[in-house]
Amino acid sequence: MPYAHKSDQQIEAFKAIEGGLNPSLLLLCDHASNALPPGWGTLGLAPERLEQHIAWDIGAAAVTRRLARILGAPALLSGYSRLFIDCNRALGTPNSIPEESDGVAVPANKALSTAERLHRAQVGFHPYHCELTRGLGLADNPFVVAMHSCTPVFAGKARPWHVGVLWRRDEVSARKLMGALEQDVTLCVGDNQPYSAHDTPGYTVAGVLEPRGLSHVIIEIRQDLIATEEGVVEWAERLANIFIDDFGFTGAAY
Repeated sequence: MPYAHKSDQQIEAFKAIEGGLNPSLLLLCDHASNALPPGWGTLGLAPERLEQHIAWDIGAAAVTRRLARILGAPALLSGYSRLFIDCNRALGTPNSIPEESDGVAVPANKALSTAERLHRAQVGFHPYHCELTRGLGLADNPFVVAMHSCTPVFAGKARPWHVGVLWRRDEVSARKLMGALEQDVTLCVGDNQPYSAHDTPGYTVAGVLEPRGLSHVIIEIRQDLIATEEGVVEWAERLANIFIDDFGFTGAAY
């Protein structure tokens, strides 16, 4: 999606999708958007940089929306780029507001004051996580699906996995999902690949889901596989079938 500057009226810190058919299932997309609040311009970057993977998880939002539609499930998607503030990193950590990403310097993120960090948290991080807390409270022990996407090549090395399932504490749910995905022998399924949740746990899981003892899975789909509408539909339907057949959720007409 080409980056486009948005006005205050056109942008929100999150997008919540209501779902009535499977209220005990919640879909999350922490890196859904490459948008920036108008007061911050392009963070000093060329606009085309904001179309790249450093700004968001390409394709993940489209798969999340489609999956929510198929399953009739609630979903929460972030509204701002992770370069503005990352909703999946703990506040105060270096990657919360990254000074560089995949070798690309972010000029407007250099040497930020405490006041600026707090301001960005109030604009982007807290609204998303307040809505997440609200959403988690709507059902008893909801099952959470954290949707992400990853680049096919990183640091000059090709990633062979079509999809990765990350896990740290909820190995049971992860193994169930991996087993279902591996029924398709054409898929290369990564076990804690392309990186391990043991080494780099995201805040949403480590800081929100795990302390509540909630069952969850973390999914990383390779971005080149969901860069088109056809790919989005294919992966959303594949995952929907698994959550219906293997996890016991209900499918909606679509």
